[in-house]
Amino acid sequence: MQFTVFTSILDYSMKQKIAQEMLRVLKPDGIIIWYDYWISKPTNPDVKGVGKREIKKLFPNCKFEFYRITLAPPIARLLVPISWILCELLEKLKIFNTHYLAIIKKPSS
Repeated sequence: MQFTVFTSILDYSMKQKIAQEMLRVLKPDGIIIWYDYWISKPTNPDVKGVGKREIKKLFPNCKFEFYRITLAPPIARLLVPISWILCELLEKLKIFNTHYLAIIKKPSS
């Protein structure tokens, strides 16, 4: 599992090393569950979003399932006290969702 790690690593070569190690220790029929921002956080230069293209590059030849989830936290914090249902509806629209949940499967040997 990988939860909000790669967005905090700005050095691409380090990201590659971590991804390679994740694949190395993964069982042949195992999966990697990825949850991380796909967009950069404008107020924090120490994090950088990781998009589909970069994820696919970090895990070459793998199979992927991508889901955009998690209503943007600033929007959720603002709206939850007003209407939990509105937050759920906005999240279902996916236009304000800021994270990818990805299932990454190792290529068959």
